[in-house]
Amino acid sequence: MRLKSLYKSMFGQMVALTILFIGWAVYWFVIRSVSDVSAFISPDPIQVTANEINQVLSESIRLSRESSTELTELASNPVIREVAARNPDFRYYVRAGDRAFGNRGGARHFAELKLDRLTALNEDMADPRLCTQTTHPLADDGHGHVSYTYCNGALRYYEYAGVSHPIEAKTAGTVQRYRKLWSYSGNLLLIVGSLFFIFASILLVNMVLIRRVTTLAKSFDPEKLDRQLPEKGLPNEVVPLVQAVNHMIAKVDEVQRKQRFFLSAAAHEMRTPLTVLRTRLEMLDESPVKAKLIGDVRRLTSLVNQLLRLMSIGGRAEPDAGVDLVAACKTVVGERRPLAEDRQVELVFDSDAAWCGIVGDADLVAVAIANLVDNALSFSEAGGQVAVSLDADGVLSVRDHGPGIPESRLDVLFEPFVRFPPSRNGHGLGLAIVRAVATAHGAGLRAENAEGGGAVFTLDFRNAAKTSPVA
Repeated sequence: MRLKSLYKSMFGQMVALTILFIGWAVYWFVIRSVSDVSAFISPDPIQVTANEINQVLSESIRLSRESSTELTELASNPVIREVAARNPDFRYYVRAGDRAFGNRGGARHFAELKLDRLTALNEDMADPRLCTQTTHPLADDGHGHVSYTYCNGALRYYEYAGVSHPIEAKTAGTVQRYRKLWSYSGNLLLIVGSLFFIFASILLVNMVLIRRVTTLAKSFDPEKLDRQLPEKGLPNEVVPLVQAVNHMIAKVDEVQRKQRFFLSAAAHEMRTPLTVLRTRLEMLDESPVKAKLIGDVRRLTSLVNQLLRLMSIGGRAEPDAGVDLVAACKTVVGERRPLAEDRQVELVFDSDAAWCGIVGDADLVAVAIANLVDNALSFSEAGGQVAVSLDADGVLSVRDHGPGIPESRLDVLFEPFVRFPPSRNGHGLGLAIVRAVATAHGAGLRAENAEGGGAVFTLDFRNAAKTSPVA
């Protein structure tokens, strides 16, 4: 899954393409070139060993400009050590400017090849930028080599001789191969790596900006779409997508406002004719039909009132008053206790604290608690118990001992007009109102089956803003 998600990301695609490009470039410009050059290299082991020595000595002269100890460290070089171990007569001499180092005396061929005179001529040149370079093979006492370079007023010279036995091909070939690969590919890899770092930095910065917008979008309240995603600071490639999302948010917000207005207006308009209808029905002579009609009007009036209450919750301002959950629970339980006694159900309340305050709307909190208690009482049989409990952190639960909730209904239990069982009295708005109140106060809401039977509804106010008790 991680590889698949990386492949779908822009950063992962850039990494994959960069690796493919580096692989192709290394093969085409490095491995292929080295292979072509290697075809012209002498397979003679002595010559391969000589090439290794030349590489080590010339590199030590180059590095001596940065460190004065580089020449003296030649004796510990693995190539020089192996050549000296296999060739007892092996000797070398290196000179860089006024610094020189050798394992067996000084330069034996410097004066013999009249390089001292050449150095004097170079020192007398009017333009020190002119360079002189020459090489000369030695074969008098084993395979050897002389290299002379005078450039920019500095002398660089080395000579070696006495190489009669080659070092192991594995050591020489491996070192030579890696050096050739780096000499061919070093600049290429540095350029590609630098470009990748630049592109990756730009991409990562834009990814951070996009993730911030994503986090902001997740924080939007679906019921209050009065904000939009910021477009400033985003890359031009992402701005059209953000603009399209903002346009959709505005359209959804407009549709929701029209829907809320329609339901609220319809509910308001229905209250007056329902009141008139009930008044006229009560003026009729007593009969079974009259009682049934009044009951129907009463249920319809209850539905209208619940719709109005549901619409008003979303339209209210942010709650800013203090609510004592303990007092709210006591009030609701006290008001519902006569109804519980009529149904022969025990209604109890237990609290871990004498006071638990949150910032909210006291009327809405009381409505939510009352709806949960009414729901629990409606499912309780005679002789049962409904327990309302509140802990010190603000977790309020209502437990009944009814038939419980089918697992298939738990996900839709708080949706409007959902009833369980379908034939049950009511309109399916009570729990929807509870959810709206919980959302308005930043509280959690969940329903679950309790051990031993029945159900537990929990209003979790731990994330709600807290208040201090009034002295």
